[in-house]
This record gives sequence, structure tokens and C-alpha cells, in this order.
Amino acid sequence: MDLFASATTTEPAIAGAASTTAAPAAAASAHPAGRGRTKAELGPVHPNVLQRIGGTGLIAAPLLFTGGMLTSPEQTSPGNTGYIESLAADPALSLWSANLLHYGWVALAFGAIASLGLLRGTRGRIFLPIAAVVTMFGAIQMSGLLLSDWFLVSAGNTLALEDAAAMDAAAKEWTVAIWQYSGMAAGLIGMGLLSLALARAKAVSWWIAPLGFLPWVLPAFGLGPVGVVLSLACYAPLLVAGVRLVLAK
Repeated sequence: MDLFASATTTEPAIAGAASTTAAPAAAASAHPAGRGRTKAELGPVHPNVLQRIGGTGLIAAPLLFTGGMLTSPEQTSPGNTGYIESLAADPALSLWSANLLHYGWVALAFGAIASLGLLRGTRGRIFLPIAAVVTMFGAIQMSGLLLSDWFLVSAGNTLALEDAAAMDAAAKEWTVAIWQYSGMAAGLIGMGLLSLALARAKAVSWWIAPLGFLPWVLPAFGLGPVGVVLSLACYAPLLVAGVRLVLAK
């Protein structure tokens, strides 16, 4: 009798254990897409006031770059002498172009850091800050380099072109070369990296992210104003990110 009694008392315990182990499985089967949904639905962005203001930099920078490229005097002669000659031929237009480009880089520096306001969850939490810092460094370097245009306009109008070119060559010692090439690399490549990082953070679509590498490549094909206008479309990742920052609720 004791044997049968122990069997009957242990049976409910076994059934209870089975029911408790089956409960999580049933809950999991009731929400099969729960885990994927948590990863996909990142929710709205919540930038702070400074990030919203900085977002205007991502909108302004492409417009300023486009204006600066459209007003840049056309170089008709090759080499550095031809470049100085083109700047000196129309000082007002040359300095207008230099101002637009300078403030375009300044706006980009603010906008790059403000892009961190588009982070949600863990997506892009490492990539986006790195790309933002690289882009900001390049933008600061490039904005400073444009000061040379003011000197070249003045030199081209007060000195013989050969003397102006010699003065410019003498001023470009090796530390200036580091300044120039590090600025170009970080600024131009940084915009592409920033675009990819924004896509990684799901702030912009992946299909427009590669355009960030092209804005300063298209004008090199000699398409004139058409190439400059096409370049504006390549700033789409930055423009979209800037609009999202400014209009975020």
C-alpha cells in the first residue's frame, strides 16, 4: 500500500513540473517574432536642443558647398600659376566662393557631431561616433586651408604671376602638406563614412548611403555646373539626417 501511495503522490508533482516547463515554451510560441521586433523597432529619435541646432549644419553644408563650387572661378590655365590667375581675375567672386566653402566646412563640423542625436539603441553606437569625429577633424582642417585663397587673390593682383606662384610654393612646407592632405582625406572620406554610419544607425536608408563618397568626385570629371548640381544630390544622406534632427519630436 505504501508503494502505491508514494506513486500517487509523486504523479501530480511530475505533472506540475511538466506544466511549468511548458509555460515558457508556450509563451515563446505565442510571440515568435518578439525578439526580431525588439531589434527592428528602434522608436523615434530624441535629440537635445544643441543637436537639433547642429542638424541645420547637415542641411546648410551641402547648400554652401554647392554655392561655393558654382561661384568658383573657372581655371583656364594649368598648374598653380593658372589657379592663382583664375582667382585674381575676379577677386570679388573668388572671395565669395571661398567664404561659402569655408562656412560649409564649419557647418559640417557642427553637423557631424550633432548626428550623434540620431543614435537609438546599440545600432551604430561605435561606428557613428568614430565617423563623426573623423568628419569633424577633416572639416576643421579644410575650413582653415581656405584662408590661402585670400592671400592668393592679393598676391595675384600685386605680384607677377610667377612671383605669386613662387611665394605660394615657398609657403607650402612639409607641415602644410600634412595639414592639407590629412584634411582632404578626413573631410572627403569622412563624409562617406558618416553616411554609412548613419545607415548603420538606421537614420538613413542604405541605398543612399554610398552617395556620401561622391560629392567631391563628380566635379572632377569636368561637367561644369551640371556636375556641381549632381553633386548636391550626393549629399542626400547628410540632408536626410539633418532634416530628421531638426524635425524630430
